Amino acid sequence: MSAPQNPYQPYAAVHANPNGPDDARPSPADIIRDAKTGDALQSKVVLVTGASSGTGLESVRSMYEGGATVFATARDMPKMNKVIDEIVSSSHLKHAPRPVAIEMHLDDLDSVRQGAKTFEEKSGGKLNILINNAGVAGVPYGQTKNGFEVHFGTNYVSHFLLFNLLKPLLIASANSTGTTSRIVNVSSAAHRRSKIRFEDINFARDPSAYEQFTAYGQSKLANIYMANYMTRHFSTQHLTALSVHPGIVHTELGRYMGDAGWDALGGKDKFAKVFKSGAQGASTQIWAAVDPYFEDVAHGGVYLSDCGVAGPAHDGEDDSRPCYAAYAYDEEAEEKLWRMSCEMVGLEVEN
Repeated sequence: MSAPQNPYQPYAAVHANPNGPDDARPSPADIIRDAKTGDALQSKVVLVTGASSGTGLESVRSMYEGGATVFATARDMPKMNKVIDEIVSSSHLKHAPRPVAIEMHLDDLDSVRQGAKTFEEKSGGKLNILINNAGVAGVPYGQTKNGFEVHFGTNYVSHFLLFNLLKPLLIASANSTGTTSRIVNVSSAAHRRSKIRFEDINFARDPSAYEQFTAYGQSKLANIYMANYMTRHFSTQHLTALSVHPGIVHTELGRYMGDAGWDALGGKDKFAKVFKSGAQGASTQIWAAVDPYFEDVAHGGVYLSDCGVAGPAHDGEDDSRPCYAAYAYDEEAEEKLWRMSCEMVGLEVEN
């Protein structure tokens, strides 16, 4: 996809002067209200990965409150079911379908395959919105069960496989409803920390070169490339994909970082005013999932931040700024990564 020339930013004004969590920046409920979805979400089936805390939890909550049928993946099923209990019991809704928990370990592709199979059975083969939310950040060097560097395998490869397993459901649901099926990939402004290391994606040749934020940034750039590729190749089948920077959010995602990790980014105080609550952190991905603007597939394949289409980064801007690196739109790199990813998970590249 091409970089946007005139980024659509309907919430720019309320993001101009941030003042910390739960300030005037929109919540998911605000986004759904503004989208004027009415009863439209009641016919939608939504799958959210990494849904037991943070932005995933808030995405499940907002979609449930909007009336959608929601499926939520997690590693810890007792925790996920307790979260669902809380969402349902605190809601004003009385007859909405209870969110369904699905076990999925994103560091294990066999678990992803089983989770996709379980989802297909329980959803009746329907899927309108896939929110690839789960992720890890700041993890020490290690490998997933399939031999991928942990950030790359968990944040990207697992979601790449999940999409490809569920693509027939997304296409069929679009055709049966006459609407656009949407895929929302959670990325990060940290994509500006690394291009794709095609020569050594998993740091296997030289583990001493490993740096946690370089690895994290690479995985989040890969999520952008995946969304761009999907829109370019599958929009004719009524699919659109978007990548999202949720913002700097207080969640469990950074549990591995510690003070040293934050110090490497300039310290928590540096981000005090731009920090978002977990709910506010989910707002951009909910905007991508429900706003009528993205019903037109021509508006897909873009990188979003602060409930708007992000503009380009300029020299000297840090990770708190909602903008994209020049290499975030690179068709050649997107094609190359897709081909490599198909080989990684044992899929044929479609013509």
